[in-house]
Amino acid sequence: MKIIQALFLLGLTSCATIVDGGPDTINLMTSDGSQVQARINSQMGTQQVTLPTFITVPKSCSDISVQIIESDTNQQSFAVASSSVNPWIFGNIIFGGLIGLAVDAAAGNMCTYEKTLIVPVYTK
Repeated sequence: MKIIQALFLLGLTSCATIVDGGPDTINLMTSDGSQVQARINSQMGTQQVTLPTFITVPKSCSDISVQIIESDTNQQSFAVASSSVNPWIFGNIIFGGLIGLAVDAAAGNMCTYEKTLIVPVYTK
């Protein structure tokens, strides 16, 4: 019985991994709802997409940039999906401290991205 309790408590020490583990999905939208070609630069490299779209990216503490490269107005614009501290890691302070922080860091769950990014589209 004590082994089960110990495993349960150990599991609670990695709050961000348990509650919010896995990759993030970001909804990329344009400010006017139009479809435009964009370039996404992230730790995974560069890819070209048509906005609006959803992208799935691994959690990281580095930002993702989105640049419109082709639109009806031919004006380029730029937006950044910022990475921020995952609030679930603060559960480690309550439930276990360093072990949980180490698990969350090893699993890549120390940071997370905002769920929606609106890229400005300028009109003529």
